Amino acid sequence: MKSDLPSGHGLAANVRAIPGLVPVENSSTSITDVQFDALAAGVARGENVLVSAPTSTGKTLIGWWTIASSRAAGGRAVYLVSHRTLAKQKFEEAQRLFLDTLLDGDRSQIVCATGDAVEDASSRKTSAPLAASIVIATYEKYLGCLSTGGPPRDLSDVTFVCDEVQLIGDKTRGKTVELLLTLLKRAGWRQFLGLSAVLSDKDASDLASWLSLRLVRNPAREKALELTCRTANTAYSILFAPSYDGEWQVDHSHQTIETLGIVRELLCNADQKPVIVFCMKVDETFELAASLAAQLPLSAPVVPSPGLEIGPELLNLLSKRIAYHNAELSEEERLFIEHLLSAGAIDTVFATSTLAAGVNFPLGSAVFAAWKRWNSDRRERVAIGAAEFQNMAGRVGRMGQVSSQGRVIATADNAQDAKLLRSLMNLGFQEDLGIGIKPAEFGPLVLQIFAGNLCSSRDEAFGLLASTLSAAREADRNVAGLAHWRSALDVEIDRLIGTGCLLEGRSKIVVTTLGLSVARSGLKPETAIYFFEGLANAADSLIAMLPTPEDTGQEDDFLFIMAHAALASPEFRREGGVPTRGIHWRIGNPGIISNPYAQRLDRLLFEQPWLADVSAANGALLLTKWSAGCSRDQAEEIIPSVRVGTTQALARDIAWILTGISEIVGAVTAPALADESKPELLRSNAEHVVAIRQLARAMRRQAARISAGLPSETLWLMSLDLQQSPRRLSRKQILALRREGMARAINLMSGAPESDQARRRALDAITNPQLANAVRSAARRWKIEDRAYCKRLHGKRASQFGAFAAIEAFYEARNDAFEVAFEGLLSFAAIDFQRLDGRGKIGHPDYLVNIDGLPGLVFELKSKASNEDVVSYNHATEVLAASEIIGMRDNFCITLCNPGIEPSVPALIEACGRLCVVDACDFAEAILRVREGRLTRADLHNWLTTPGIALREDLPSPPR
Repeated sequence: MKSDLPSGHGLAANVRAIPGLVPVENSSTSITDVQFDALAAGVARGENVLVSAPTSTGKTLIGWWTIASSRAAGGRAVYLVSHRTLAKQKFEEAQRLFLDTLLDGDRSQIVCATGDAVEDASSRKTSAPLAASIVIATYEKYLGCLSTGGPPRDLSDVTFVCDEVQLIGDKTRGKTVELLLTLLKRAGWRQFLGLSAVLSDKDASDLASWLSLRLVRNPAREKALELTCRTANTAYSILFAPSYDGEWQVDHSHQTIETLGIVRELLCNADQKPVIVFCMKVDETFELAASLAAQLPLSAPVVPSPGLEIGPELLNLLSKRIAYHNAELSEEERLFIEHLLSAGAIDTVFATSTLAAGVNFPLGSAVFAAWKRWNSDRRERVAIGAAEFQNMAGRVGRMGQVSSQGRVIATADNAQDAKLLRSLMNLGFQEDLGIGIKPAEFGPLVLQIFAGNLCSSRDEAFGLLASTLSAAREADRNVAGLAHWRSALDVEIDRLIGTGCLLEGRSKIVVTTLGLSVARSGLKPETAIYFFEGLANAADSLIAMLPTPEDTGQEDDFLFIMAHAALASPEFRREGGVPTRGIHWRIGNPGIISNPYAQRLDRLLFEQPWLADVSAANGALLLTKWSAGCSRDQAEEIIPSVRVGTTQALARDIAWILTGISEIVGAVTAPALADESKPELLRSNAEHVVAIRQLARAMRRQAARISAGLPSETLWLMSLDLQQSPRRLSRKQILALRREGMARAINLMSGAPESDQARRRALDAITNPQLANAVRSAARRWKIEDRAYCKRLHGKRASQFGAFAAIEAFYEARNDAFEVAFEGLLSFAAIDFQRLDGRGKIGHPDYLVNIDGLPGLVFELKSKASNEDVVSYNHATEVLAASEIIGMRDNFCITLCNPGIEPSVPALIEACGRLCVVDACDFAEAILRVREGRLTRADLHNWLTTPGIALREDLPSPPR
């Protein structure tokens, strides 16, 4: 440890003043050796550095120093992490550190981007994350964000912090990480900081050289960690401590090798609690936790916050200070367990590797119940790699933990296993980095390269791939060099030409609209084509399922068909390359379960016969009932042994696929797109194009339903800000409000006695008497807060063009004054318009808007005097009849609503086919982006002419 900062450290005074950024102990600075070395190397002065040091040496703080220094100098910063859980933890930490100190409280300037969502610190979704000052993202999501609109040519104002950068060699995720780093390297950056705990000397040197980074390598731990290998009659122990790597000590005294016996032994020492027990199978976490609980007395009942759904089995364990942590936990359960762990309310947690993903918890010791994992190819159990073992063991003995040293214990059944286990425990050894990019997996990489305008020929594409770290390492080890890479590349380019994603001329390859939209989505081209075929065959029947005011429709049927299509799509098969997703084995394990949806909708299902794909059929049924609002208990009865956490994980994957398909459909059916530029299946068939386009936003809404597990009419309730902890309603609470008839905004806002009683019944007023009132207040503020937030940000952006007054008027005006403000906003963006109503023109719509010669748009403006009021369905659809009166029945219609639209309306208007509704704040965002050059006029037209509701989070990302 060091008690002072190095000379020339570079940390500005305002950065050092941020609470928590410079650790202090006994009134003196207290930083680790590697933190000192990193500052000396210039991380706070803009130097490019790779830090290689063991776990628990304070690498995260080095990352925050780098980001803080970048922001203090006026730059932007991106923190890339390995897992969404870690991204969310860093997101919260970034808000605590920087929101009020470096960002003036502007919550739009910190964004978290993961596969779940892209949201800013106000919990609002955004489609322009790269404009934020600080972005926390997973590697895959950030690559997707960069690819949208084409990777930028210049990132010289952006600082990148890449955590767990050794992922570049991961056999499954490495290709994505390496492509991203290659793109960043070519574009250039303001500063780059790489962080890793498991790089060997050679790999660290090679990676630093490839990225042109200064290497800071310090293998010393800051806290002692003792590792013990136990056999039936011998214990081998080794101690790694600051500036000391010990030697193996042998103890021949009898020591238990039974997992729970070791746990009980550790629990006797307060310094070694909490104990984490690593398991290689999910079921083992359940079984061992239950066995230990049977041996321990009740500690104290654990009562979760109102609305949280925590399984009774887990609650019983928690009452004995025991928990399990695995991929089958629900999101609520995972967060609850992690909160209790941080609070010191858990003594033992049985976990798979889900708790070893870099998230920091105060763990005192670790026990490996097993360290071999089943290998399906070899049909045997195989030892985990040294990097994984060290990362798991590194969860204990961390900075800030109470115990003076961490302790890790694992057992071996025989001498051969003992030798292997001891090699894993050698923290001084790091296994070689794997090769991330392999010719067999070129497919998505090649499309990303061309979609990003990074190359325009086969030779240029090969040159880019040959510049990667994997290529350099492959050339070193293969006497044939990269000749096989070139042939594999040509095969993939031919495949992409065959699917309609690329076109090749004599000397140039160009990406098509389909190719660009597929690259943005991250899906396989084969998945898009599969959906086009299915939608073309079933479009009319699917449209008939959408709800209308006269008919509630069969929306759950529509959702089932879409979910089944996604589950049977090439994303889960080898068609077009290796599967990108997998269906949990438990879902198909019991065989086909009774499925009335599949039986009734058989002829409309994209994949036939549906009985041939058990997992797709069962999974679609599970997601349909979950999205329809079944309870947790009901969901876990649908397929035996499938827990709600597995359902939520499946829901995330299917929501991702359907969202991507929605975006692709919107792009390739755009009215401005020439017929020749459409996918071959959609050419010369205008009826198919119109019908499929009508389903684009309906599919996106089903994706939102699946992700949340909620019916359509309740989705808006997720955005209510309760302004207390927790800030959002839980799924259980939202469904309770729905059962009491409180899903509509007008009912939830009502102060009538019967409404008050319904809210209190739904939200359990006995245990939480204030919640019902908080929800009513949140509903009344629902649009007001969002409008105020958008108005402030839009006014600030408009000021650079001298148009603050135009934005102010647009937000505040009503009735005739709103029309004047609308005209002012169109003029601000240089968009032509023509008034259609006026004296003597009864029943006419308000405007015809012409965007760069594209088909004219009929606009109707609707405003309400009160900011708490919203536009109803009848008012939103008046423009359809009005357009027919003046002979414009073929023109697309838009209803612009100020302050907003009633939440039930969007689902009802999708069946109209030629109507879009848009809130004033979303329209203002689009117009500002046009003026700023961040949205093309063709994309604006496409956004406004897709049936349904146009939301700002659906706007295409800015072109670059």
